[in-house]
Amino acid sequence: MVRFFVASDPMNSRFKMTLMTRTLTKILLFTATAVLLAGCIRTPEWTLFYVADQMPIPTQIVLQDHISGYYDSLEQCQAKGAGMLRLQASSVPAEQAFVCGELCQVDEQQQLQCKSQVVGTENNAV
Repeated sequence: MVRFFVASDPMNSRFKMTLMTRTLTKILLFTATAVLLAGCIRTPEWTLFYVADQMPIPTQIVLQDHISGYYDSLEQCQAKGAGMLRLQASSVPAEQAFVCGELCQVDEQQQLQCKSQVVGTENNAV
């Protein structure tokens, strides 16, 4: 007996549904992976350098050893630095306690370079 695939054939319908389901699953999986990777690749704009917990207070704040976090905006960076200062009940002025550096990277000489630096809560962002 020879079977022909016609629209009313239940085997053909199941095959098409299975194929459609697999294709849809692959598309959804690919989309979810792409969205997750896009979120991981994003680079934060601001780096918090915090030194109020060190004695004596270092004169050079922008060093890799002093990195305390990465933030998307200057306001977030300054709020975190000010919050850390409050939590420690430190008497160190904000100008000496932390710096927010914009787009910081290590250069060829292994020195940390930032596009710009905002000392403490300069610009009244907090």
